[in-house]
Amino acid sequence: MREVNNNTSNPSSVNFQNIPPKMEPKPEAPVVETSEVTDLGKMPAEVIGRSQVPKNAAEKDLGVLFKNPEVVKKSLEFFELCEAYGKTPAEAAELMGAFVEEFYV
Repeated sequence: MREVNNNTSNPSSVNFQNIPPKMEPKPEAPVVETSEVTDLGKMPAEVIGRSQVPKNAAEKDLGVLFKNPEVVKKSLEFFELCEAYGKTPAEAAELMGAFVEEFYV
């Protein structure tokens, strides 16, 4: 009588030589048509954004800085100090804006 080895927990005793590897179908990439827009005035996102911002918003926001260049210099020094104390650039920019509004507006 022959003994049957039922010990399949040892992976080296399992024979996979005659089994073909399973081939999984590769998903096809969707075809996306892109149209090149060279005129930025015709872009819908740009038109929507432009309609939401009043014409004098930039002059209003930067008016204090244009009138007094010393404010710009001091606010940039404050920004660098904030970054030196470990603030992220976004946090430092918020603090710089608050600094200008508090002391110069």
